Amino acid sequence: MKNYLKILFLVSLLIQLGCQKEQTAVVKHHKSHEESRQNVPFSDAVQVDNLYFLTGQIGKKHTTGKIAEGGIEAETEQAILNIKDVLEYHKLTLNNVVKCTVILADINDFSKMNGIYRSFFKENLPARTTFAANLVAGAKIEIEVVAARK
Repeated sequence: MKNYLKILFLVSLLIQLGCQKEQTAVVKHHKSHEESRQNVPFSDAVQVDNLYFLTGQIGKKHTTGKIAEGGIEAETEQAILNIKDVLEYHKLTLNNVVKCTVILADINDFSKMNGIYRSFFKENLPARTTFAANLVAGAKIEIEVVAARK
């Protein structure tokens, strides 16, 4: 009788689990808040539930459309400021960033980039990947992030 009750319990549990409604993620594509970026062929951020996947940012000032002058340090700072702007538009901060991907045009710029990067990310350090590749518009750096609303 004990085994019969155990089997009946397991079968009813399996039926109950199988009948539960499947959960689906809410996906939202957010266009840029920057007027100069309204017609680009990508979203500034894609939100999946509480995660925000931001488009990579180069060190271009969106107000002027020009790459920040001053080399890798200036471009790194501008790229992170661009990320900060997008995050703030969505009521997030750099503390919400959980993953960074840093792409350098020249891997030899790693230590200079890292110095600037450290000035922005002091606590709640996100996971990070860094590599080198050819970048658009003559940029020295591109940074993309994933942020989580807590």
